[in-house]
Amino acid sequence: MNKFSFWHKLAFIANCCWLITWAIRYRSFLPDGNVQSTIVVTGLVLASGLNLLANLLTGFLFLRGKLPAGTPRWLLTVNFLFLLPQLYLFFR
Repeated sequence: MNKFSFWHKLAFIANCCWLITWAIRYRSFLPDGNVQSTIVVTGLVLASGLNLLANLLTGFLFLRGKLPAGTPRWLLTVNFLFLLPQLYLFFR
């Protein structure tokens, strides 16, 4: 696994925590404690930053024509789709 793929997979996991955090806002389905707090911190603090950095790196490498072949295209697409509402909520 190359570094590019690692960062996109890490951003995807953080984005999943972001979705769970939004679900927790409306209905708490996890017991209060370490697991819930870890998911909330990862979702609110790390997800947007990691996703932005991963997508900026992807755009930079795409423009230079040096996009690695080992990363699945669906992962790049899903991370970009997560970035759109994150940017909207950040700048709102």
